[in-house]
Amino acid sequence: MSAWKGRQGLAALGVLLSMVVARAVLLGGSWFNQDDFYLSGRAYDADLTLGFLVRDTAGHVNPLQQLTYWLVAHAAPYSWASVAVFVLVLQTAATVVLWLLLTRLLGERWSRVVLLALFAWAPLTLATTLWWSAAMGLWPHVLCSLLAVLLLVRWRQGDARPGWALAAIVATTAFGLLWHERAVLIAPVLYGVAVALADEATGWRRLWAALRRFRWLWLAQVLLLAGFLVGHGLLTDVEGGESTWRQRLEVTGSFVGRNVVPGILGGPWAGELDGGAVRPALWVVIVSAVLALAGAALLLRRGGPARRWGLALLVGYVAADLLLLLSGRAGFGSIIGLDPRYSSDTIHAAVLCVALSLRGSPPWLGLRPLAAASGRVRAAVVAGVVGAVAVASTAGTALLVPHFQNTEDKAFVTTLRAELAADPTVVLFDRLAPADVVLPLVGRDSLLSRILAPLPEDLRFDEPSARLRQVADDGTLRPVELDGAIPAEPGPDEPCGYPVRAAAEDVEFVVPIDGRVAVRVAYFSAEESTIQVTTGDWEAEFLATRGPNEMWLVLPELPGTVDGLTFRGDGRSTVCITGVEAGLPEQP
Repeated sequence: MSAWKGRQGLAALGVLLSMVVARAVLLGGSWFNQDDFYLSGRAYDADLTLGFLVRDTAGHVNPLQQLTYWLVAHAAPYSWASVAVFVLVLQTAATVVLWLLLTRLLGERWSRVVLLALFAWAPLTLATTLWWSAAMGLWPHVLCSLLAVLLLVRWRQGDARPGWALAAIVATTAFGLLWHERAVLIAPVLYGVAVALADEATGWRRLWAALRRFRWLWLAQVLLLAGFLVGHGLLTDVEGGESTWRQRLEVTGSFVGRNVVPGILGGPWAGELDGGAVRPALWVVIVSAVLALAGAALLLRRGGPARRWGLALLVGYVAADLLLLLSGRAGFGSIIGLDPRYSSDTIHAAVLCVALSLRGSPPWLGLRPLAAASGRVRAAVVAGVVGAVAVASTAGTALLVPHFQNTEDKAFVTTLRAELAADPTVVLFDRLAPADVVLPLVGRDSLLSRILAPLPEDLRFDEPSARLRQVADDGTLRPVELDGAIPAEPGPDEPCGYPVRAAAEDVEFVVPIDGRVAVRVAYFSAEESTIQVTTGDWEAEFLATRGPNEMWLVLPELPGTVDGLTFRGDGRSTVCITGVEAGLPEQP
């Protein structure tokens, strides 16, 4: 049976095409955000070595993600078009695999079109699609999970040689693990599907039947997971945050009742957004809970022979996702349970589990009015259900898109690049990126000099320059103004200040300075002369030009305090240092 023939095949193509167009438009309006910047900066600064690929990144070891960051940082730095195409291809591939899987499980039933629409249009996956680093944690895992299940179903239905299928499933699982640790869920999903397909047994005997039939697969999966977990434990040194039982209960309630359930049903349709958290309106929580319970009751009453196992698999998958969240994030409180990044993969499990519950059920779930109705009426019912999914998903998407498209980040970098194009001679005073771009939690990795290094403009930071500029939070460049400057002692020569030739000339501050500061040096000279400035182990050099001028230096944080600076010329001309002052730049 071809999955793409007939009216259902055309309907599936329509769902797929609408998803591709909609997500392409939304991706086109988004941009890089938060982790994307500092991970790109790290990748640009690193050599492509095994150590880089298996580097511990906040408790994650994701070699294929690291490889992707490195390739993009070096071949197409901050090219959102390249990233958007990559993400869209992954989502499209996952959706196509899901359709093939639904066709295998449900045959020529219109319910597979409804389930495809739920998955393809789900607002639950929107935030993780529009954010590159989050997308790399979602779509490769979902694609590998669905592909592994499809291979298992083909094996179970006799359309794949056991040896080939086993090797392909293990390879797919390993590929998923190299992308993200969440792929550890692939193995239990496979076992749950095998149990649901074990029609030769009944009741609890299904567990043993599935275990026995695919025993070599489970052995390979156990060995693979054991090796992965041991390696992961050796490569990481991050512990989950501490949390109380109350916090865990709050996260559980938020995650299940206000995140997963509304998200699977195309929500949230109304609510508020707080950072990465989505707070659905109370009526959304109530309506989605009622719909979910009604759907579960209908499946339990009218579903196929594996309906209980299908729903049990869904409950188990959500519980596993919740456990992963509680193990490392529960200390943040209930708000972390509202973040769709941690629940977006549940939509593929929900669609798969509903399909398993429907498999083998009576046509139209045995509902006599529908079973006896004409083809036109049944077509209208299907169209109405798909239309309801479209309306719900559109409402959820409209709520989330303005918040998750990361337009502020794009505006910041675009403005900065335009300013640099207008004046490419400036030197930038290094600072932490604005919190809206990169949170300061990653320390020096959030410095502008790190995250902007991949840009082709060849930016210069903290070098001696007469045109030192600060980067404002909106990306504009501002002249440096010192806040509470500490001046140097007046020079011994009244008109010249400190005359500097080949001999060293010490310039003392009125009080010692400490930490990283900007230093303004005012001078005049009759001829060009190279000036060397030192203090302790630090040194800098600049070209003093004719006439009265000024030069900015950036003094890094040095051990102890700095009492003064030592100036030394090249002897070509006397350079008069008329003033020196140091301080922190005012906030632009």
